[in-house]
Amino acid sequence: MSLSVGIVGLPNSGKSTLFNTLLQKQVANVAPYPFTTIEPNVGIVEVPDERLKKLGKLIKPEKLTPAVVQFIDIAGLVKDAHKGEGLGNQFLAKIRECDAIIHILRSFKDESVGHYYGSIDAQRDKEIVDIELELGGIKKPTLYVLNQDTVEPQEDYLAVNAKMGEGVDELIKAAYKLLNLVTFYTVKGGQEVRAWSILKGSTALESAAKVHADMAKGFIKAEVVGFEDLVSAGGWPQAKGKGKIRLEGRDYQVQDGDVVEFKFGS
Repeated sequence: MSLSVGIVGLPNSGKSTLFNTLLQKQVANVAPYPFTTIEPNVGIVEVPDERLKKLGKLIKPEKLTPAVVQFIDIAGLVKDAHKGEGLGNQFLAKIRECDAIIHILRSFKDESVGHYYGSIDAQRDKEIVDIELELGGIKKPTLYVLNQDTVEPQEDYLAVNAKMGEGVDELIKAAYKLLNLVTFYTVKGGQEVRAWSILKGSTALESAAKVHADMAKGFIKAEVVGFEDLVSAGGWPQAKGKGKIRLEGRDYQVQDGDVVEFKFGS
């Protein structure tokens, strides 16, 4: 199944604003991504990837297909949600379906948007939500995000301006890492260069299955070259000529940035 990140926070923290900003980066067509459905509160968002862009310039395919992260906008939480307060039951049910959490905390000031507890206090808000998650028996990787008027570096938080979209690319990348995902690439002739997301530590056989079940079923070997080696060589044939392409078996752990061609039989 597809891994997902739930966006949580108190009412009026900017949670839905962040989600709507993320939707602007949603892939136009989710058909190439298995196990995904588009619902009103689900966004399938492209992962910013400079390596994919460089591979595109090098190989000049007809199409570049990025890796994605699935975000879920979850109903706002209030104190005593674990007892059913507010939309607490809905909140807890939805968050249990997610694999990681983005916890957005309000730091911005806007007189037209009241704070649920009457004042701006990110630390207090953090503790309220953390306690409700703990009492609800939810333990997941969490990224704390401070929603600011002006984005400034923070020691313990990732800072964004959800309304203006500042810092959102960094948030997507951080969510990807939070899910313990890495990226490998495949090249389909001159037609497509595609980024694939896999759990860190996945084998070549598991990665082949991600591309197509038949590749895993008839797996013979994987031809592998690191992204940097491929780019510096100037292309696949050049990398092969310089001895940069390795032959790996089914148990090889695919590394972040590997460019892979799977060899398989029928």
